Amino acid sequence: MHKYLFLFIILFCVACQSNPNQDPAKAFHTLENHLSIKIYPYQQDGQLKASAMSELKFDSQMMPYSRRFEYLLINVSQIHLPDSAERRKEIWNLYPDTLALNQRYVNEYLQDEKLNAYFEASFAAINDSKFTAALTFKEEELMEVASKFFYCDRVFPDTSIQSHVCIGLNGVNEANWVKDFTLLEAFCYEAIFDDLVKDTSELESVYLAQKKQACAKYKPTLANLDQYLLDVRKELFLRMKEERVLKSLLMDYYRVNSGNLAFRIGE
Repeated sequence: MHKYLFLFIILFCVACQSNPNQDPAKAFHTLENHLSIKIYPYQQDGQLKASAMSELKFDSQMMPYSRRFEYLLINVSQIHLPDSAERRKEIWNLYPDTLALNQRYVNEYLQDEKLNAYFEASFAAINDSKFTAALTFKEEELMEVASKFFYCDRVFPDTSIQSHVCIGLNGVNEANWVKDFTLLEAFCYEAIFDDLVKDTSELESVYLAQKKQACAKYKPTLANLDQYLLDVRKELFLRMKEERVLKSLLMDYYRVNSGNLAFRIGE
């Protein structure tokens, strides 16, 4: 219920800042103006096939904030949900008719009202100098969401654990939050990777150190590898939620970008 209320608020806020005489059918225009489809041809069993993925146009004014929009495109859009795999394959099979493939893929995004609502709200915060964010998240919620990006996903026979900090492979989907944190998730992803891509990342160092300590906590009582993975995963989430380096990084990034975000972070 809370998620639907949150989405309604986004739709309402965007509508209030739009031209009242605008054709409702053209209300969601941002996505079409800034979205492009990247096609990836490949050979399979002697046949030329292709996959495709959405991305921002290279000249889009949203490129400086591309990671938050990439997060929305991949994690919110209906076409990228697991149960849409056959529909994606159907679209990709239009290759080598790249024009038809491109148009069909773009239409999937344009018809996705949920995706467009988040996209419009995020764009308005960047583009509209009079935009005022009506949504507020707490610092505790910020850390809860950010911690889920540090995800342990595999354990090897030697008990070493593989982990990722990833746009798609993370702990967000299994969190089962009642409140809708979608815009906060996109921000956390952007802020975290802004640091991780640096030549020297303090965040990467503390994340790996915290994973090592999480493993050390459960290794002495290890009886089952699968349970060991789950225990370490949960422990790492807890540790990163309290990690001062992560909080400092997120709050610094928020202070720099508060003027282009569709929400506020309070105590």
